[in-house]
Amino acid sequence: MMLVEVVDRKGERAAFAVEPGQRILHAGLMKGIGLPHECGTGTCGNCKASVMTGTVSNLWPQAPGARVCRRSGEVLLCQTAATSALQVKLNSAFFAPYQPPCAIRTGRLMLKRLLTSEVGLFDVLLDEPMKYLPGQFVLLSLPGIEGPRAYSMISHEPDEARLSLLIRRSQDGQFTSRIFEGQCDERVEVFGPLGRATFTTAEQRPFVAIAGGSGIAGMMAIIRHALAGHHFAQYPSHLYFGLRHPDASYLLDELSEFVEQSPGKLQVTVAFSDVTSAEAIAARYPLLRFSFGPVHEIARDHVRGAVEADGAQKPLFFVGGPPPMVDATMRALITQCKISPTEIRYDRFG
Repeated sequence: MMLVEVVDRKGERAAFAVEPGQRILHAGLMKGIGLPHECGTGTCGNCKASVMTGTVSNLWPQAPGARVCRRSGEVLLCQTAATSALQVKLNSAFFAPYQPPCAIRTGRLMLKRLLTSEVGLFDVLLDEPMKYLPGQFVLLSLPGIEGPRAYSMISHEPDEARLSLLIRRSQDGQFTSRIFEGQCDERVEVFGPLGRATFTTAEQRPFVAIAGGSGIAGMMAIIRHALAGHHFAQYPSHLYFGLRHPDASYLLDELSEFVEQSPGKLQVTVAFSDVTSAEAIAARYPLLRFSFGPVHEIARDHVRGAVEADGAQKPLFFVGGPPPMVDATMRALITQCKISPTEIRYDRFG
């Protein structure tokens, strides 16, 4: 065991022990320390810190997020293990810690159903349950594949020893190539839960959710939680779901059922970016609305009109999807719709 002492930019301090080879970010989160992060996989760069004293090993030198580490001693805490006692200075302030803290579970990853040739529903049958909030995600690690991958739960069943995940096949990804081939039945390590784009009905507010592609997963968990608590009866809400083409669509049966169960208090707009009409699919799903164009533009036009309406209760906003889509949506909401960043919840990983 080695001691890691951390100081943030405000001068606040924390210390925790790490095992040899353990990721510093993971060790701190498991101890209830609010280390700053976003993706947890080496993609975003938000867990950047500077090693002041001690030595470390870099677990993934080619991590995309490492581009933010421009000075000597700068590291990503999610891709760094201690090889001696350390003193580390954070690039930002401590976050509010997760409650309960993150944990490690093991389980069996199984393909449940292919939705398209590129998207599938998977279950992780855990050795013991993991508590989590609607909208959170976990990191999965497979033996023989370097580094974890982040996936959101598509439902909210924290008392079940099962996680239901929506996973998109990555064109050159070793992880998804392996689990999409044949009958997937793999032992995996699960770390989490992570993510702050969460919601509970106790907040008693309407929401607008904007999702692109597999970013719909966390939104589905939030909507299922809201339906179970009869939330929409008092707080009508709206989901915007961006897809490229009707032939590559998925989860529309489930979304139509959500609208029916609300009843009608949840509106769902599906935005196809690569076509200008979709008569057949619109006829098949009369409870859904269909628009054409980038989903962030479709949502922006609605939100801008709703914000200008007098007397309307101000909603919370949720954004999920590929990083370019998330960035475009954030710009539209903040600069064009004048939404405060404090009212927008998102997790960027991809």
